[in-house]
Amino acid sequence: MYARYDYNAGASISNMLSDIVSLLTGTTDKATLSASCNQASTQIISQVAAGWTLHDASAGTNMQCLKAPLADDASAFKYLCVDLNTTGYLFPKVYEAWDATGHAGTNMASTSDSTSYNQRIDTSNGGSLYIWASARFVMFASQTAAGWASTIKPGPSGIVERTRYLPWDTPAAGWPPFLWCNLGYAMYGTLGYSPRQMQKDETPVTGTSASLTAGTVCFSTLAMPSGSDQKVPDGAGGSTIPAWPLMGHNVNHMPLMYGEISSLCDIWVIPDNMAATHDVLSMDGKQYSVVQTNGPTESMIIRKG
Repeated sequence: MYARYDYNAGASISNMLSDIVSLLTGTTDKATLSASCNQASTQIISQVAAGWTLHDASAGTNMQCLKAPLADDASAFKYLCVDLNTTGYLFPKVYEAWDATGHAGTNMASTSDSTSYNQRIDTSNGGSLYIWASARFVMFASQTAAGWASTIKPGPSGIVERTRYLPWDTPAAGWPPFLWCNLGYAMYGTLGYSPRQMQKDETPVTGTSASLTAGTVCFSTLAMPSGSDQKVPDGAGGSTIPAWPLMGHNVNHMPLMYGEISSLCDIWVIPDNMAATHDVLSMDGKQYSVVQTNGPTESMIIRKG
Protein backbone atom coordinates (compact mmCIF):
# COMPACT_ATOMS: atom_id res chain seq x y z
CA MET A 1 0.00 0.00 0.00
CA TYR A 2 1.12 3.53 -0.73
CA ALA A 3 -0.61 6.64 0.57
CA ARG A 4 0.05 10.32 0.38
CA TYR A 5 -1.99 11.48 3.34
CA ASP A 6 -2.51 15.24 3.24
CA TYR A 7 -3.88 16.83 6.38
CA ASN A 8 -5.37 20.29 6.84
CA ALA A 9 -4.22 23.21 8.95
CA GLY A 10 -5.79 22.77 12.37
CA ALA A 11 -5.96 18.98 12.02
CA SER A 12 -6.70 17.14 15.24
CA ILE A 13 -4.24 14.56 16.51
CA SER A 14 -7.02 12.09 17.28
CA ASN A 15 -8.36 12.36 13.73
CA MET A 16 -4.90 11.91 12.25
CA LEU A 17 -4.24 8.84 14.39
CA SER A 18 -7.56 7.35 13.36
CA ASP A 19 -6.82 8.01 9.68
CA ILE A 20 -3.30 6.53 9.81
CA VAL A 21 -4.54 3.40 11.56
CA SER A 22 -7.37 3.09 9.03
CA LEU A 23 -4.89 3.24 6.16
CA LEU A 24 -2.63 0.62 7.72
CA THR A 25 -5.54 -1.71 8.46
CA GLY A 26 -6.90 -1.71 4.94
CA THR A 27 -8.90 1.42 4.15
CA THR A 28 -8.65 2.16 0.42
CA ASP A 29 -11.42 4.78 0.16
CA LYS A 30 -10.15 8.22 1.14
CA ALA A 31 -13.75 9.43 1.46
CA THR A 32 -13.95 7.44 4.70
CA LEU A 33 -11.13 9.43 6.32
CA SER A 34 -11.73 12.22 8.82
CA ALA A 35 -12.36 15.93 8.37
CA SER A 36 -8.67 16.53 9.16
CA CYS A 37 -7.74 14.86 5.87
CA ASN A 38 -7.49 16.90 2.69
CA GLN A 39 -9.31 14.31 0.64
CA ALA A 40 -8.91 16.18 -2.65
CA SER A 41 -5.13 15.73 -2.69
CA THR A 42 -4.80 12.54 -0.63
CA GLN A 43 -3.87 9.47 -2.69
CA ILE A 44 -4.12 5.74 -1.90
CA ILE A 45 -2.69 2.95 -4.06
CA SER A 46 -3.31 -0.58 -2.80
CA GLN A 47 -2.01 -3.13 -5.27
CA VAL A 48 -0.35 -4.70 -2.21
CA ALA A 49 -2.49 -4.90 0.92
CA ALA A 50 -1.37 -2.79 3.88
CA GLY A 51 -1.44 -6.01 5.89
CA TRP A 52 -1.77 -4.78 9.50
CA THR A 53 -4.50 -5.29 12.10
CA LEU A 54 -5.40 -3.23 15.15
CA HIS A 55 -4.06 -4.94 18.28
CA ASP A 56 -4.70 -2.37 21.02
CA ALA A 57 -6.85 0.71 20.41
CA SER A 58 -6.04 1.95 23.93
CA ALA A 59 -2.28 1.54 23.87
CA GLY A 60 -1.77 5.02 25.29
CA THR A 61 -2.57 8.70 24.89
CA ASN A 62 -2.86 9.34 21.15
CA MET A 63 -1.30 5.93 20.50
CA GLN A 64 -2.60 2.69 19.04
CA CYS A 65 -0.81 -0.61 18.57
CA LEU A 66 -0.90 -2.61 15.33
CA LYS A 67 0.45 -6.05 14.51
CA ALA A 68 1.33 -8.06 11.42
CA PRO A 69 2.43 -11.70 11.10
CA LEU A 70 6.02 -12.72 10.49
CA ALA A 71 6.94 -13.95 7.02
CA ASP A 72 8.09 -17.36 8.25
CA ASP A 73 5.62 -17.86 11.11
CA ALA A 74 2.04 -16.65 10.65
CA SER A 75 1.28 -17.39 14.30
CA ALA A 76 3.90 -14.87 15.51
CA PHE A 77 3.77 -11.11 15.12
CA LYS A 78 5.70 -7.88 15.03
CA TYR A 79 4.23 -4.87 16.85
CA LEU A 80 4.09 -1.23 15.80
CA CYS A 81 2.67 1.51 18.02
CA VAL A 82 1.73 4.64 16.09
CA ASP A 83 2.36 7.35 18.69
CA LEU A 84 1.30 10.99 18.13
CA ASN A 85 1.52 11.91 21.80
CA THR A 86 4.62 14.14 21.47
CA THR A 87 3.69 17.51 19.97
CA GLY A 88 5.04 17.86 16.45
CA TYR A 89 6.10 14.24 15.92
CA LEU A 90 4.99 10.79 14.84
CA PHE A 91 6.85 7.97 16.58
CA PRO A 92 6.66 4.50 14.97
CA LYS A 93 7.46 2.63 18.19
CA VAL A 94 8.59 -0.94 17.57
CA TYR A 95 8.13 -3.65 20.24
CA GLU A 96 9.00 -7.32 20.46
CA ALA A 97 5.61 -7.96 22.08
CA TRP A 98 2.61 -5.97 23.29
CA ASP A 99 0.10 -6.82 26.01
CA ALA A 100 -3.27 -5.49 24.81
CA THR A 101 -4.84 -6.05 28.24
CA GLY A 102 -2.17 -4.34 30.31
CA HIS A 103 -1.42 -1.84 27.51
CA ALA A 104 2.32 -2.29 27.79
CA GLY A 105 5.09 -3.45 25.50
CA THR A 106 8.19 -5.61 25.85
CA ASN A 107 11.60 -4.49 24.53
CA MET A 108 10.97 -1.29 22.60
CA ALA A 109 13.49 -0.89 19.78
CA SER A 110 15.91 1.90 20.63
CA THR A 111 15.40 5.25 18.84
CA SER A 112 11.87 4.41 17.69
CA ASP A 113 10.78 7.16 20.12
CA SER A 114 13.41 9.70 19.02
CA THR A 115 12.44 13.22 17.93
CA SER A 116 15.64 13.39 15.87
CA TYR A 117 15.12 10.34 13.68
CA ASN A 118 11.33 10.12 13.29
CA GLN A 119 8.71 12.12 11.43
CA ARG A 120 7.60 15.70 11.97
CA ILE A 121 3.90 16.62 12.12
CA ASP A 122 2.59 20.18 11.73
CA THR A 123 -1.05 20.39 12.76
CA SER A 124 -0.98 24.21 12.80
CA ASN A 125 -0.16 24.61 9.12
CA GLY A 126 -0.99 21.20 7.67
CA GLY A 127 1.31 18.95 5.72
CA SER A 128 1.76 15.56 4.08
CA LEU A 129 2.55 12.13 5.46
CA TYR A 130 3.74 9.50 3.00
CA ILE A 131 3.08 5.91 4.00
CA TRP A 132 4.36 2.70 2.42
CA ALA A 133 3.20 -0.61 3.89
CA SER A 134 2.76 -4.33 3.48
CA ALA A 135 2.55 -7.14 6.00
CA ARG A 136 6.36 -7.02 6.08
CA PHE A 137 6.96 -3.34 6.90
CA VAL A 138 5.67 0.20 7.41
CA MET A 139 7.60 3.33 6.42
CA PHE A 140 6.52 6.92 7.14
CA ALA A 141 7.94 10.12 5.67
CA SER A 142 6.67 13.60 6.47
CA GLN A 143 6.65 16.81 4.46
CA THR A 144 6.03 19.99 6.44
CA ALA A 145 7.08 23.61 6.26
CA ALA A 146 10.13 22.55 8.31
CA GLY A 147 11.28 20.19 5.57
CA TRP A 148 11.38 16.56 4.47
CA ALA A 149 11.17 13.66 6.92
CA SER A 150 13.22 13.58 10.12
CA THR A 151 15.41 16.40 11.40
CA ILE A 152 18.64 14.34 11.50
CA LYS A 153 19.57 11.99 8.62
CA PRO A 154 16.30 13.00 6.94
CA GLY A 155 14.80 9.75 5.72
CA PRO A 156 11.61 7.73 6.15
CA SER A 157 11.33 5.76 9.40
CA GLY A 158 9.31 2.80 10.59
CA ILE A 159 9.42 -0.96 11.03
CA VAL A 160 11.03 -3.48 8.67
CA GLU A 161 11.25 -7.26 8.72
CA ARG A 162 14.44 -9.10 7.82
CA THR A 163 15.27 -12.57 6.58
CA ARG A 164 16.99 -15.03 8.91
CA TYR A 165 20.55 -15.85 7.87
CA LEU A 166 22.03 -17.46 10.96
CA PRO A 167 21.56 -21.13 11.94
CA TRP A 168 20.30 -20.40 15.46
CA ASP A 169 17.83 -17.75 14.25
CA THR A 170 14.77 -19.91 13.66
CA PRO A 171 11.06 -19.20 14.22
CA ALA A 172 11.09 -21.75 17.05
CA ALA A 173 13.92 -19.90 18.80
CA GLY A 174 11.77 -16.78 18.92
CA TRP A 175 14.28 -14.06 18.09
CA PRO A 176 12.45 -11.05 16.60
CA PRO A 177 13.37 -10.72 12.88
CA PHE A 178 12.31 -7.07 12.68
CA LEU A 179 13.65 -3.69 13.67
CA TRP A 180 13.05 0.04 13.76
CA CYS A 181 14.77 1.70 10.82
CA ASN A 182 15.37 5.22 9.50
CA LEU A 183 16.55 5.04 5.89
CA GLY A 184 18.62 8.21 6.23
CA TYR A 185 20.35 6.78 9.29
CA ALA A 186 20.82 3.55 7.31
CA MET A 187 22.56 5.41 4.48
CA TYR A 188 24.86 6.91 7.10
CA GLY A 189 25.64 3.42 8.39
CA THR A 190 23.15 2.33 11.08
CA LEU A 191 20.36 0.25 9.58
CA GLY A 192 18.37 0.41 12.79
CA TYR A 193 17.68 -1.19 16.16
CA SER A 194 16.20 -4.58 16.94
CA PRO A 195 13.99 -5.11 20.00
CA ARG A 196 16.32 -7.96 21.01
CA GLN A 197 19.21 -9.79 19.36
CA MET A 198 21.73 -12.50 20.21
CA GLN A 199 25.41 -11.91 20.84
CA LYS A 200 28.26 -14.27 20.03
CA ASP A 201 28.26 -15.58 23.60
CA GLU A 202 24.57 -16.53 23.13
CA THR A 203 23.27 -13.91 25.56
CA PRO A 204 20.58 -11.43 24.47
CA VAL A 205 21.11 -7.72 24.08
CA THR A 206 18.47 -4.96 23.97
CA GLY A 207 18.32 -1.18 23.82
CA THR A 208 21.04 0.85 22.13
CA SER A 209 23.36 -2.16 22.00
CA ALA A 210 20.92 -4.05 19.74
CA SER A 211 21.91 -2.08 16.67
CA LEU A 212 22.41 -3.34 13.15
CA THR A 213 24.92 -1.72 10.83
CA ALA A 214 23.75 -1.29 7.25
CA GLY A 215 25.51 -3.08 4.45
CA THR A 216 24.83 -4.51 1.02
CA VAL A 217 25.59 -7.82 -0.63
CA CYS A 218 28.51 -6.39 -2.57
CA PHE A 219 29.72 -3.51 -0.41
CA SER A 220 30.98 -3.48 3.15
CA THR A 221 29.39 -0.07 3.69
CA LEU A 222 26.79 2.06 1.95
CA ALA A 223 29.41 4.29 0.32
CA MET A 224 28.07 4.14 -3.21
CA PRO A 225 30.01 5.03 -6.37
CA SER A 226 29.68 8.60 -7.57
CA GLY A 227 30.03 10.18 -10.98
CA SER A 228 28.05 10.00 -14.20
CA ASP A 229 28.63 6.36 -15.18
CA GLN A 230 26.44 4.61 -12.60
CA LYS A 231 24.00 2.67 -14.79
CA VAL A 232 24.28 -0.92 -15.95
CA PRO A 233 23.30 -2.54 -19.28
CA ASP A 234 19.67 -3.64 -19.39
CA GLY A 235 20.25 -6.44 -21.91
CA ALA A 236 18.20 -4.71 -24.58
CA GLY A 237 20.68 -2.14 -25.83
CA GLY A 238 19.93 0.40 -23.12
CA SER A 239 20.86 0.98 -19.50
CA THR A 240 19.14 0.97 -16.16
CA ILE A 241 19.69 2.23 -12.62
CA PRO A 242 21.07 -0.55 -10.38
CA ALA A 243 19.47 -1.33 -7.04
CA TRP A 244 21.29 -2.95 -4.09
CA PRO A 245 19.73 -4.90 -1.23
CA LEU A 246 20.01 -3.72 2.36
CA MET A 247 21.50 -6.09 4.92
CA GLY A 248 22.06 -5.83 8.65
CA HIS A 249 25.04 -6.89 10.74
CA ASN A 250 26.78 -6.05 14.00
CA VAL A 251 30.37 -7.29 13.95
CA ASN A 252 30.76 -6.62 17.69
CA HIS A 253 28.02 -9.15 18.42
CA MET A 254 28.05 -11.58 15.48
CA PRO A 255 30.59 -12.13 12.66
CA LEU A 256 27.92 -12.63 9.98
CA MET A 257 24.88 -10.86 8.58
CA TYR A 258 21.68 -11.23 10.61
CA GLY A 259 19.68 -10.99 7.37
CA GLU A 260 18.45 -8.61 4.69
CA ILE A 261 15.27 -6.56 4.33
CA SER A 262 15.04 -5.81 0.62
CA SER A 263 13.56 -9.11 -0.59
CA LEU A 264 10.82 -8.94 2.07
CA CYS A 265 10.11 -5.20 2.22
CA ASP A 266 10.93 -4.11 -1.37
CA ILE A 267 13.24 -1.31 -0.19
CA TRP A 268 16.49 -0.88 -2.17
CA VAL A 269 19.51 1.42 -2.38
CA ILE A 270 20.26 3.24 -5.63
CA PRO A 271 23.39 5.24 -6.56
CA ASP A 272 23.76 8.94 -5.73
CA ASN A 273 22.42 11.66 -8.02
CA MET A 274 20.21 9.35 -10.07
CA ALA A 275 16.72 10.60 -9.20
CA ALA A 276 14.82 13.07 -7.03
CA THR A 277 12.45 12.43 -4.14
CA HIS A 278 8.94 11.48 -5.34
CA ASP A 279 10.23 10.39 -8.75
CA VAL A 280 8.78 7.03 -9.77
CA LEU A 281 11.10 4.33 -11.14
CA SER A 282 10.20 0.98 -12.66
CA MET A 283 11.98 -2.26 -11.73
CA ASP A 284 10.86 -5.77 -12.64
CA GLY A 285 7.47 -4.46 -13.72
CA LYS A 286 6.80 -2.71 -10.40
CA GLN A 287 6.69 1.00 -9.57
CA TYR A 288 8.93 2.46 -6.86
CA SER A 289 8.97 5.79 -5.04
CA VAL A 290 12.32 7.54 -4.81
CA VAL A 291 12.93 8.87 -1.30
CA GLN A 292 15.69 11.15 -0.04
CA THR A 293 17.79 9.61 2.69
CA ASN A 294 20.94 11.04 4.29
CA GLY A 295 21.30 13.99 1.89
CA PRO A 296 19.55 15.54 -1.10
CA THR A 297 21.56 13.47 -3.57
CA GLU A 298 21.30 10.14 -1.72
CA SER A 299 18.23 8.01 -2.30
CA MET A 300 16.53 4.68 -1.82
CA ILE A 301 13.44 3.30 -3.52
CA ILE A 302 10.32 1.78 -1.90
CA ARG A 303 7.61 -0.19 -3.69
CA LYS A 304 4.78 2.22 -4.55
CA GLY A 305 1.46 0.53 -4.21
